[in-house]
Amino acid sequence: MKLFKQLGIYLIISIILFPVVQADETAVTPEKLHISYLRQYMANNRFFDRLNASGGHSGQPIEAQVKSGYAAVKRQYDWILREYPLYDSAPRLAFLALAITAGATGYAYKDAVLRAYNSYSDFTQVLMLFGFLSGAGLTSTLAINVGVNLYYGIFTPQLAEESLILGYGAKKKLLDKRTQHYIEDELFYSFWRSPSSEALSRLQKILDKALRLPFYSKELVYDEDRIDEALRDYPSYVADRLKLFAHSELIYQQTDSTIYDSHYPIYFFGAPGTGKTYAAKQLAESMGTNLAVVTLDGASIDDIVGTPFESADARAGRILDAIIARTTSSRDLNHHNQILLIDEFDRLFLLGNEKSKDVLSFMLKLLDPANRSYYSPYLKTQVRLPDTIILAGNRDIHELSANDPELEAIASRLDKVVFEGFNSEAKRKIAFEIMIPNKERRYQSAGKLLAGFTLPEDGLEMISEFIETDEDPGLRSLEKYISQVFEQFAHAIRPKSIAPAGKETDHRIRQPAAA
Repeated sequence: MKLFKQLGIYLIISIILFPVVQADETAVTPEKLHISYLRQYMANNRFFDRLNASGGHSGQPIEAQVKSGYAAVKRQYDWILREYPLYDSAPRLAFLALAITAGATGYAYKDAVLRAYNSYSDFTQVLMLFGFLSGAGLTSTLAINVGVNLYYGIFTPQLAEESLILGYGAKKKLLDKRTQHYIEDELFYSFWRSPSSEALSRLQKILDKALRLPFYSKELVYDEDRIDEALRDYPSYVADRLKLFAHSELIYQQTDSTIYDSHYPIYFFGAPGTGKTYAAKQLAESMGTNLAVVTLDGASIDDIVGTPFESADARAGRILDAIIARTTSSRDLNHHNQILLIDEFDRLFLLGNEKSKDVLSFMLKLLDPANRSYYSPYLKTQVRLPDTIILAGNRDIHELSANDPELEAIASRLDKVVFEGFNSEAKRKIAFEIMIPNKERRYQSAGKLLAGFTLPEDGLEMISEFIETDEDPGLRSLEKYISQVFEQFAHAIRPKSIAPAGKETDHRIRQPAAA
């Protein structure tokens, strides 16, 4: 019978210690286990719902709203790291209190307990011993668990997604409800319930785009002197028209947006190199805002608006990428009233294939003043377009649309600015006041033999001669020729040790045929 008791005791101890042995084999550390349960707790209790009760700050400047949002989420985050250990420990503490009370009572009546124990059969004694050891093991396990919770309640763990939680919480109320639902339910809570490196990567990539969306309207300015200086080499009628356009756009942005009015884009039309993109950039800088550039050349609908993150070729889309391009991180604050330049717009009228027709149909709806936003499948939300839109192309869309009533309807609504190009005098000023000095500084930055490099007189004369014969209305041919001249004269002063032995090179430049 003693052997039976020993076998029973050995079996009981093995059952109690089995989970401990398994824990060692699977290398599940207490911290990992605590973080896993903490994430479950945050998901089940919908952590971000707590921020809804923290009050709004819509009347404050945007920086103050983000600062208030950050303070609110930081406060809630720090609290829940301590709240979970308290919540998890409460029932265990209650059980431990009962166990201690029972143990103290048993000890007070130990003689009676031993007499009762010895009066039972051997089998009953084994069962009683099993119950006692199980209770002792459970009590010790609970005591250890409470100790671990107490430790992590004081020394809170670091979650890998902590910066994402705080960054999203700071801007949560600036995002629309659909975006909030997507980020919380489909990203954060899903990740917390089933953590993985893939889910964390998805969360990081989505937040990187969502938190860089435009959230406010920046106070812009009108600097006519700066526009005059930037566009001094353009024909006067172009500079005057762009000044009127910039001023009217600033006025329009200060008006009541609830009043419906036709506010169509303007179309910049001219040959390549005639300064369309540069003019748009100068307008944006003189107004104190950003220029977001979208090129439609070869684009499909998916290229323009993006695709869902779950798709194999997930991408945010050219429009979204352009709008957030001037922000460097999710901590930056982006504004609505940028200038959006949609380049190569005329290609949609020329190609006529199904892909271009789909893009054109989308663009026509997008350019309607009553519909200046689109649905982003990547962020699963509406994305607002910048307030000022400039279209640009190399062909006159008014002529291209003459035989198509639908295209003619949109073209007729667009005012156009014709960029006819630069005459020889303007090209000379641009070349000698901007292009050549910039190129010299670029070469000089290489240091060593080029530290004091300047283009010699022979090179300047070559460029002057080229300008007199250049028939390109734009600046592309001039830019290419200046680069060739610099290459020749910089190559002439190269270290001889680099030159191939026994080989001579003809450094003369042939002027390219006039475009």
